[in-house]
Amino acid sequence: MIEIRRDHDDELCGHVRRVDDEWHALTVFGGVLGMHGSPDAARAQVLGDGLASLAERWMFRAEPSADWQVVCIQEASPESVRLALDYYSMPGVPTVVVSREQLSSGAMLVRNA
Repeated sequence: MIEIRRDHDDELCGHVRRVDDEWHALTVFGGVLGMHGSPDAARAQVLGDGLASLAERWMFRAEPSADWQVVCIQEASPESVRLALDYYSMPGVPTVVVSREQLSSGAMLVRNA
């Protein structure tokens, strides 16, 4: 996995990873932004969408048999992401922390299209 940082301030925007013949553009925590035919295209998407996507609604399921749920990202780091389990991040809304390992082993977090 290759870190993608902004040139002007060195802010981590996400990652790029080669998977077979594709290049995946990933968020800071490893959520998939898109799949591309070249590393340059994946890098461009990370720089253009990586941080902005954290303000969007995402869909989450804790395991393959669970129902999908709309979530808001509260905090994101390379190791984990904290999610508000609702359309809005407000006091009293349940939250969950999902690790990169959980996302690699069955939990799923995708952008709400």
